[in-house]
Amino acid sequence: MAQANLSAMVCGLATFMAKFLERQFTITASLANLMIGSVNIPGAMAGIVLGGVIMKRFQLSPKQCGAMCVIGMLCCILIALPLLFLGCSTQEFASPHSDPQISGGLWHNVSECSGHCGCSTTAFNPICGSDGIEYISPCYAGCEIVNFDYMENKVTNYTGCRCITSEGSGGSGTPGSCGTRCHHLFLPFMVLSCLAGALASLAQTPSFMLILRNVHPADKSLAIGIQFMLLRILAWLPGPVMFGSVIDSTCIQWGKKCGSKAACQYYNNNLLRQRYIGLQILFEVGALILFIAVYFVLRRKDKVHQDAKDDPESHKLSEKTVKV
Repeated sequence: MAQANLSAMVCGLATFMAKFLERQFTITASLANLMIGSVNIPGAMAGIVLGGVIMKRFQLSPKQCGAMCVIGMLCCILIALPLLFLGCSTQEFASPHSDPQISGGLWHNVSECSGHCGCSTTAFNPICGSDGIEYISPCYAGCEIVNFDYMENKVTNYTGCRCITSEGSGGSGTPGSCGTRCHHLFLPFMVLSCLAGALASLAQTPSFMLILRNVHPADKSLAIGIQFMLLRILAWLPGPVMFGSVIDSTCIQWGKKCGSKAACQYYNNNLLRQRYIGLQILFEVGALILFIAVYFVLRRKDKVHQDAKDDPESHKLSEKTVKV
């Protein structure tokens, strides 16, 4: 069950980590996946290998393996807690519709100033206004003039925008998102997440060995099969659904396509970070509690064996008494 909690955490990272980094730090998908592949995955691999090396070097007993799992998960949680507060705030944006309950006062209604433009409800071509607010399209910003650079074959900016006002005059906007302007937090976030993943991975090898050491040799193949079946059922099936639901609950504005809900256009970054990282920490706490329970069971079992070794006659007598 402890491994099921860890697997559920891993499936959330594997499925949505890149999307989370894109939205939280306004980076490209290629950079997000590059950092995950070059930082997080090697960190997890190093943790698994280090766990095996420690077990072989010190010839850990089952009780010591349980203690190692507890220490690794406890350190992982302590490292992961700062991630709840290490991120970017939501960029202010303007659109004709949004969810005011979770927008946190970051939404600006532009229904009146762009109502005469006949803007498409499915268009999503964000521009950054001169007022620092992001508009979902030039049409919803009320822009009337498009300045095009024919040499570079691209739009340079939009002017005469009625919704982007500065002291009563029309403003301008540039293509693309305004961004969150907190890229300096990206590297510390990746370093802490790498350390947390490495510490959680320390428990991978010891917990697997505990399964093999505590079943009959003839039942090891069956035990491994049951273990991986439980991981699929309890972690890899519900895990992505749970993380996806948590992420969707932080959406401020949904896109529309063919009259139905499409991809989310804007998230409440603070809620996104707290709920996404919070769910990971919840699984880590669950694994820690179960590893603590395993440790106490192994300690009690080790104490029984030690008592039998110190006083074999008394142990045999107690066994006979139980049989009678």
